[in-house]
Amino acid sequence: MNAMISSTALDLPEHRKQAIDACLRVGVMPIAMEHLPACPTDAIRASTEMVDRADIYIGIYGWRYGHIPDGWDVSITEIEFNRASERGIPILVFLMHREHPLTIEMVEADKSAQDKLKQLKARASQGRTRLEFKSPIELRSHIIQSLTAMRCWKDGEAGRDLGLHPPSRIPTPPTPYVAHPYTLLQTADLIGRHTELDLLSDWITANEQIPKNATVFCMVGLGGMGKSALSWKWFNDIAPHRLSHFAGSLWWSFYESDAHYENFTIRALAYAASIPETESRDMAPPEREDCLLRLLDERPFFLLLDGLERLLVAYARIDAAHLREDEADEMTAAAIASGKELPLKARRSYREKHRLRQCADLRAGRFIRRLVEVRASRILISSRLFPAELQSDSGAALPNCYVTVLRGLSDSDALDLWRAYGVSGKREELIPLFRSFRNYPLVLRALAGEVADFRPAPGDFQKWRAAHRGFKPAKLPLKNRRTHVLKFALRGLPKRHESVLSTIAAFRMPANWQTLCSVLVGDYLPCSDEGELDLALTDLEDRGLLGCKRMSNRY
Repeated sequence: MNAMISSTALDLPEHRKQAIDACLRVGVMPIAMEHLPACPTDAIRASTEMVDRADIYIGIYGWRYGHIPDGWDVSITEIEFNRASERGIPILVFLMHREHPLTIEMVEADKSAQDKLKQLKARASQGRTRLEFKSPIELRSHIIQSLTAMRCWKDGEAGRDLGLHPPSRIPTPPTPYVAHPYTLLQTADLIGRHTELDLLSDWITANEQIPKNATVFCMVGLGGMGKSALSWKWFNDIAPHRLSHFAGSLWWSFYESDAHYENFTIRALAYAASIPETESRDMAPPEREDCLLRLLDERPFFLLLDGLERLLVAYARIDAAHLREDEADEMTAAAIASGKELPLKARRSYREKHRLRQCADLRAGRFIRRLVEVRASRILISSRLFPAELQSDSGAALPNCYVTVLRGLSDSDALDLWRAYGVSGKREELIPLFRSFRNYPLVLRALAGEVADFRPAPGDFQKWRAAHRGFKPAKLPLKNRRTHVLKFALRGLPKRHESVLSTIAAFRMPANWQTLCSVLVGDYLPCSDEGELDLALTDLEDRGLLGCKRMSNRY
């Protein structure tokens, strides 16, 4: 569902930004006018074409009538409204309240323009419910609630769910196939990880650090260590210059609920063989797996399988969302199972505990194990746990499989990530703090988000620390430090936002907006309306505690 956002542009930039974000929040694709060409004639044509692509028209009216093109007696904003009226699409009207703070640029002095604006507002409001806003944030809340109600109405009218996932279009190789785009970077770009990026490039090109016969590269690390962000950065920004001789490349994330093993083999084969997805789906699973492996063996494809732990027993369980990282490490012998051959006295412990690192689906396990037999292609796996299927009985990685364990950030990268949140602090004070929890990115982001949101002095670490005298992670045993830091990172959360976070954490898979509205909005629930839920989600995203996939609108 698409929504055209119509308003005057120069006086309402923040309002338009909030309107665009509101649409994305509820899974509606915004159609905006920010990039219209300067020529008035082209602008008119582009505006009407945007309205023609829209399912909903959102009219935002302040105290300016807007630009009137040469040869016309009405503004572009009114031209857009007229076109929406002609098409008969739903029109949502939002008017600036008289108590909204104003600058001189936000009010049009021309008497004729004021009269035209008054008439436009009257026409737009006639027969329709209109909502008034006193700030950009209130406008955002109104749009969210209106679009949520409209989507519910649309769903009921159609008698079906609009779907949790956008359609998956499978391109023809060598065009890369990104099945599930990664959208969870809290900063504008990946910070640091140059050593790891260079290691991946060496694997594909020079083979000075990684053996040439390593067809499978397994990158293992705790949740929140940055495996997905690192893989996404390399796949998008570096791989295109390294994979020119490959027949094609595929990014697949097992974190999405439609990204189970069966769908992976169906779509991967359809891509690699350039056949319709329906043809691949109709094949018997063993035949499909054999065909895919044969293609990977014969032609040089690059596969990136992100979040493979979702296929393993430890994370396929119903209580996977409550499995602590340190518990998973102990339960699965992950610390001693890093791909190196184990001492004899450790092998018994490994054999007893490694079962949680096996694939829950036996067919998936056999497929993963057979990947090391592929010759032409390269497969990059990121996972919280090292899959047992890629290990020998002694604990060593199978031949043709290379394993690396992702650790915390370097001191400089940790400091850069901290600064990216706009938080102060002296290097000599921050570096020992970061090292106390081993420069773990997730904990660092959470703490930076809390300090950035410190109401008495936003972003001032010295004042935040002075107000939290009990914050002393370095004096605790190592295993307790991360929990201690996270406790303080969550201390500034409003109770409502904490409830939203804990509810989302209870879901095994990402939840969509409609689901969250159902369980979090209403009487005796954390949020009284969709606007409050949006504010909570925005705060949690800003703090680095929550990720939102905009394409599928899932959290």
